[in-house]
Amino acid sequence: DRGTETKMKQLMVGAVFLMAAVQSATAISCYICNTTDSATPFQCSEWFERFDKPDLKPVDCSNVYGAKFCIKHIGRFEDGIGAKRYCSSRDLGNYCNYVRNPGDQIEYRSCIFTCDTDGCNGASRQSTLNSLAIVLLAVAGLWRTFQRQH
Repeated sequence: DRGTETKMKQLMVGAVFLMAAVQSATAISCYICNTTDSATPFQCSEWFERFDKPDLKPVDCSNVYGAKFCIKHIGRFEDGIGAKRYCSSRDLGNYCNYVRNPGDQIEYRSCIFTCDTDGCNGASRQSTLNSLAIVLLAVAGLWRTFQRQH
């Protein structure tokens, strides 16, 4: 029956649009940058959140099929030496190795950090923990000073 066939096609098209909408609504947002990018050469350093607040903001990764992870790659990579942040559909793990390519005079330490929450490939977890520890110590010091005065 032609009516049933038309309804099935409409249902299939609707399902495809619904799946695309759900995928984009659930896509992770990551920092996307590369230190070798001449347009923003200082916006993507290894510790870019440590010294100043960059103009970079996490970007929706819905353009990367199946993106569920944010990657921070520091050290030696195909475009040079520095830091690179991007979206990925694969969990690349967390590890460091030493790399020496043909023509290199020294070995370079290269590290991959994988995470799965929005904007997580900014500062390292360690620097986030260090910042938290500093804030807690400052609050404890203020509390103690306040207690002595009253």
